[in-house]
Amino acid sequence: MAIFIASTKSISRSSGQSAVASASYRGGVELEDKRYGKTHDYSKKHGVMSADIILPSALAAANAEISRSDLWNNAESAEKRKDARVAREWLVNLPHELSAEDRKELAHQFAQTLADRYGTIADCAIHQPTQKEIDRGADPRNFHAHILFTTRTAELDDNFEIVLKNKATIELSDNKRRSLGLERVSEEIKEVRKIWEQTANDKLAEHNLNFIDSRSYADQGKDIEPQLKMGSVATKLERDAYEKAKKKALDNEQEFTGIAPVTIRGEINAMIAERNSLVLEASNKIIFERENRDRIDRVNRTLGEITDKIKYTESVIDRTQRVIDENAVRTRDAESASGWAAKRCENLPEVIGEITNKHEGILSVGEWAAKRCKNLPNWINATKQRATNSKSEASRIHNSITERAKPAPSPFDNKYERAFFERKRRIDRAIRETDNKLNGSKFGDIQRSNDVKDAAKTLAYILLDRHTKGRFDKRQLTVLDDFAKKLGVNESQGSDFRQNIRLATDKINTVEILEDNPHVFRLLNFPSQEREHYQTVTADFDKFIAHVDKQRAELKKEYQAKLGRNDTSRVTAEILTVKPYLTALTKYANNSDKTDESRALAEQHINKTIRLTAKQYKIACEGLNTLSSTESAQKHAKELGDSLSSFTTDYAEKLTEVDLRSINEGLKVIDRGIEISNTSQSRNNPLPGF
Repeated sequence: MAIFIASTKSISRSSGQSAVASASYRGGVELEDKRYGKTHDYSKKHGVMSADIILPSALAAANAEISRSDLWNNAESAEKRKDARVAREWLVNLPHELSAEDRKELAHQFAQTLADRYGTIADCAIHQPTQKEIDRGADPRNFHAHILFTTRTAELDDNFEIVLKNKATIELSDNKRRSLGLERVSEEIKEVRKIWEQTANDKLAEHNLNFIDSRSYADQGKDIEPQLKMGSVATKLERDAYEKAKKKALDNEQEFTGIAPVTIRGEINAMIAERNSLVLEASNKIIFERENRDRIDRVNRTLGEITDKIKYTESVIDRTQRVIDENAVRTRDAESASGWAAKRCENLPEVIGEITNKHEGILSVGEWAAKRCKNLPNWINATKQRATNSKSEASRIHNSITERAKPAPSPFDNKYERAFFERKRRIDRAIRETDNKLNGSKFGDIQRSNDVKDAAKTLAYILLDRHTKGRFDKRQLTVLDDFAKKLGVNESQGSDFRQNIRLATDKINTVEILEDNPHVFRLLNFPSQEREHYQTVTADFDKFIAHVDKQRAELKKEYQAKLGRNDTSRVTAEILTVKPYLTALTKYANNSDKTDESRALAEQHINKTIRLTAKQYKIACEGLNTLSSTESAQKHAKELGDSLSSFTTDYAEKLTEVDLRSINEGLKVIDRGIEISNTSQSRNNPLPGF
C-alpha cells in the first residue's frame, strides 16, 4: 500500500548549504560552483533514475532553455545576503505499485503544478534504493523524488534568456504575505501537501490502487506513535555495527539475516515500529471485517431487489399466460367459423342453380359468388396458418420470459456460505492472535519503560554537557540554563555529575516536565533546526530593532549637539532618547499580529533598556561635576530631572529595587554638589519622537 510523504525544507547559506552542491548530489552529476570556486562531482552516485529541468508552462511554450549548471549558479548569484535561502526542496514518496514510467510522470506532473503555481523552475531527480542500502536493511520499495525549486520567479529578458527576478510568494514572510492577502506560509505548505495527495490519488485511481492520505495518523483515528530521530551519531553506530556483523558472517560463511539495534534510540524505534505494526494490523483487520459486513449488507439489498424483480416477472408471466389462453380461445372460435363457412359453401352451387332457374336475371351475381367461394378455402388455410403462427409466437414469448424469470444464483448457497464462514473464522482467529500478542506485549512494558528512561538519561546528559561541545548558541544556552535551574541541577563533574544525571533523568521522566517543556526537548534533540526556526520567526523583530536603533542614534546626535561633546553629554543624550524608544518597543510587544517569539524579544529588550537607563542616570548625575561650567551642569541636570520624572512614572511597575537604588544614588550626587533650579519644568522645544 502506498504511503504519504511530502515534506519541504530550505537550502540556506546560514546552514552552510549551496544550491549548486545540492543539485549536483540529487541529480548525480558534476557541476561547477562559481560562487565558491569548487567542483561538485557526484556522477558516480548510484540510485539516480532520472534528473530533469522543468520550466513553468509559459517559458516552456516560448521554447526557453537553461542548463542545470547555469540555473543553480544563477540562483546563487541572485542572492546577496549571507543567510539567504537559495533553493527549496520538496521530497515526495513515489508509490512502488506504479511502473517506473508512471512514477516519473507523477513526479513531473507535481513539479509542473508547483512551477506554474509559483512561477519558479524545478529540478526533479527520482531516486531508488541501491542494492547496498537494501543489504543494510533499507526498504526496496522506497522510490522517491527530490524536487529542487528556485526561490525566485523565472522570466525572459530582452535577449530571450531566462533570468531570476522576485522572490516567489511561498518564500515571503508571513507579514508580507498578509499584506498581499495571502495566508501564512504554514497554511500554504498544507495546501501543497493536499495538491500532492490529489495528484498521486488521480494516478493511483487509474490503476485501481489504494489512495494515500495527507492527514496525520491522529486525524485518521489511528493510534500510531512517532519514532525518535536517530541523528548522525546513532545512525553511524548502527551502520558500523551492521557492516561489522555482515563481514563477520561472510568470513564465517554463515547466512547473514541482520542484527538487532545497538543504540538506545534504535531499540526504542524498533519497539515503536513493532507496536505500530501490531496496531495497524489490528486496525486493518477491523476495517476488513467492517468492509465485509458492508459487502454482505449490499448483497442482501441486491438479493431483495432480485426477489422483487422475480415477483414482478412472475406477474408478467401470469398476464402473458392469460393472453395466450385468450388467443387459443380466439383460434378455436376462428376454426369453428371457418368450418361453418365451408359447409355452407358446399351447398351454395345448388342454391345458386335454383336461384338461376327462378331468376335468370341474377346469373351474373351467382357467378360472382361462385368465384368468391372458390377462393374461400385459401382464405381459411391462411387464417389457420396465422393462428398457428400466433400460437407459436406466444409459446416462444412464454419460454423466453420463463427463462429470464429464473431466480439468480444465490450468493448464500452452501458452497458460498461455507467459504464465507471459513474466512470469518480465519479473521476471528487472526484477531484473537493479535489480541494475544498485544496482551503478551504488556510484559514488555517494563522494558519499554526502562528504554524511555534511558532516552531521558540521554537528554539529561546533553543538558548537563551543554557548555562543552558548542552545539548551542548563546540564546539556546540561556534557555537550557533556565531549564537546568528549574530542575535544580548543574554541570558539576565527578560524583556530583553522576548524581545530577540521575536527578535530571528522574525529573525529565515525569509527565509534568514532559508536558510543560516540549520546546526544551526539541531544542536538546534538534538544536540546528530550532535555531533556524527561531531565526525565521524573529526576522521581523531584527528588522524592526535595526530601524528604531537607527532612529534613536539620529535623535541622540541632535540632543548631543545641544548639550556638548563630552561623555556626560553623550550619556544624557542617550537617556533623553529612551522614552520614544521604549514607546516603540512597547507598541511592538503589544501587537498581536507579531509572532510570540518576536514579542518576547521586544519585552526582553524593554526590560534590558530600563536596567541600562537606571544605571545611566547614576553615571550622568555623577558626571555633572566633571562639566566645565555651572551653567552647563545645570542645563544637564534640568534635562535629567525632566526625563527622570516621566521615566519613573511611566515604568514604575518595571523598575526594580536595584534600578531605584541607582537612580537615588545619582540624585544624592546632585543634591550634594550642584544647585538646581526649575528642574520640574518641561523643555521649551522638545525634539520629536519616533
